[in-house]
Amino acid sequence: MPLDRRRIVLATARVPRLDGNLAALHTAMRARHPRRRYVLLLEPYSYGLAGKLRYFARLIRGMYYLRTSGLFVVDNAYLPIHVAPHRPGTTVVQVWHAVGALKRFGRDATTPLREPERRFLHRHYDYVVCTAERSRAAWAAAFDLPAERVLPLGSPRTDFFVDPAAMDAARRRVLATYPTLAGRRVILHAPTFRGRGMAKQAAAGLDPARLRAALSPDDVLVLKAHPNLAPAATDVAGYDVVIDAQFEINDLLTVTDILITDYSSSIFEYALLRRPLILLVPDLTAYEADPGLYLDYRTEMIGTQVLDTDGVIEAIRPDAFDFGPYDGFIERHLGSSPGRASEQFVERFLGPQPGAEQRSGTLPPHVRHE
Repeated sequence: MPLDRRRIVLATARVPRLDGNLAALHTAMRARHPRRRYVLLLEPYSYGLAGKLRYFARLIRGMYYLRTSGLFVVDNAYLPIHVAPHRPGTTVVQVWHAVGALKRFGRDATTPLREPERRFLHRHYDYVVCTAERSRAAWAAAFDLPAERVLPLGSPRTDFFVDPAAMDAARRRVLATYPTLAGRRVILHAPTFRGRGMAKQAAAGLDPARLRAALSPDDVLVLKAHPNLAPAATDVAGYDVVIDAQFEINDLLTVTDILITDYSSSIFEYALLRRPLILLVPDLTAYEADPGLYLDYRTEMIGTQVLDTDGVIEAIRPDAFDFGPYDGFIERHLGSSPGRASEQFVERFLGPQPGAEQRSGTLPPHVRHE
């Protein structure tokens, strides 16, 4: 099969839509290199029999594009990459969907890998792109790569937070869908999940009804469940608003006044907004053991750490937040110049923008959505 060096594939097995790092890169690449050919493979894995059969059929298509494309970019494990080495003319880049180095993952998680994961997981990447120099060693271990093949170019999804126009547009979209949030103090609960695979569970520890009773009528308590959780896995009772899966967490952070989370990588992005953060971590000791953490959570994290709903209620007081550590935290985990990650990726893997493509009247980009 001939190799098309001008074809770029963006693939994910996480969600059925383009989001996060892949969405940011797609926008940046099309803007700078519109004459390239782009293919989107958005093929989430399903644990049901019918879903597995459909996924298998899509894997065949993924293998074809891996075999015939010049650049193949993924943001999660993607089976066609891992089963066999790709041809020399193709470059495979893992950009991962999360920011920073917080919880252990991949081949570096303390949770033992099961077969066939132990043999196949995260093999055959040419490069991995990480958020900052600090996360390079962690990501090298997670993907079992030498450190020189882990490139600290930044996380493209964080560019959003230094783009006022993009943030304003996202804010308008959220408020158009949820007008009850306008003019009120938005308290967003956005925890990560526990467990893995079919055993994923929602986080425990917060009593939404009790917290709601302690809040002002001008406050609104909002839930954003983790996208990897099935809707039935999360108890939504007690919340004023439950956010639909169509909205990314970054969109919601534009309207958030106080974020309640735990071990979510959204902490790194939210830090750029320098707004109040509450970390509800009643299971911190257990989480340090499995899956494990890359930092000393008790001493290195920003925000206010609490163990229960009473702690959350106390922490919400307006004078309870210390923003002093935010700048150092951002410098360590996001680098000194957040906002250029997409640009740096494009320059590294596609080269400078061709002069002919900077002129008006060029052909529109070819994008194929598989």
